[in-house]
Amino acid sequence: MANEKERVLEMVADGTITAAEGVKLLEALGSSSRGPELGRAPRRKRTNHTRSMLNEIGPMIQATMGDVFKGRKSFDAYESVDFEKVKSISEEIEEGRDLVIHGDVDRGENISVFLSRSEDSTLRASLDNEEACIESGNRDNKRILVLRSGKLSVEVPDSLASVNVFSKGGGISSSNVNVPVELKTMGGGIEIFKPGDRFSIKTMGGGLNISLDKSWHGDSKAKTMGGGISIHLVDDVPVLVSATTLGGSINVGGNNPEIISESGHGHAKSKVTVLYGEEDEPSKLAVTSMGGGIKIEGEADE
Repeated sequence: MANEKERVLEMVADGTITAAEGVKLLEALGSSSRGPELGRAPRRKRTNHTRSMLNEIGPMIQATMGDVFKGRKSFDAYESVDFEKVKSISEEIEEGRDLVIHGDVDRGENISVFLSRSEDSTLRASLDNEEACIESGNRDNKRILVLRSGKLSVEVPDSLASVNVFSKGGGISSSNVNVPVELKTMGGGIEIFKPGDRFSIKTMGGGLNISLDKSWHGDSKAKTMGGGISIHLVDDVPVLVSATTLGGSINVGGNNPEIISESGHGHAKSKVTVLYGEEDEPSKLAVTSMGGGIKIEGEADE
């Protein structure tokens, strides 16, 4: 039954059915699991509450979960790639290529991906597991790596156009990477530390940790279902943060934050827009959490 309900949420997430249709399916599944309830009145109040909640969170489910499922499906396009199994990678990367990393975890295995900035134009990748291999391939303008077990460490050169990581399980970390990154995982947390360009990070089943300084630029977004979000701002980085949470609180701190708008405190859904810094057109960061709180901290870099 749990798998069937999960499938309903997945169908809502990828747009196969509407939120209202999802309510009906969930109610039907609930009725079949309980069996007939003789002599009892219909639970209209509970039904109306369920309908109201799912109608409200439906768009948030689609925004948070939908892109994660799309990431899983989009990788199917690489199934025809002729992959080579290697222990490590060290190669010069042409200007403007994209790096795609797919974590397709084997049963019983744990995986994680750690990105850091390369000091030159060389792409380097290695695993901490001597028995594991990296599946390496190319398609069009994309350099493709597949991970099935272990921790993959990747040094990302500035010559890359972008990095896209999708993992079916495990955490993802990015530190001081200067190119646009898109990070998605279906079973772990994501940490992004002092990025130099725009980013998009999304997870199911984990928290998000974001640390920004003045090297960051470019509008970015972060979404999680099942965890909280922590944002740490240093060196008076200018940023306009739009935070939305369902099922948690939003705490704003740091150096002289200016609250632009806020709503929903004490209710299921809360929103806060807050400005840090004094630039006329700061970069924007939109964060959304379902099931967790959001904490924003700002301090001068020591």
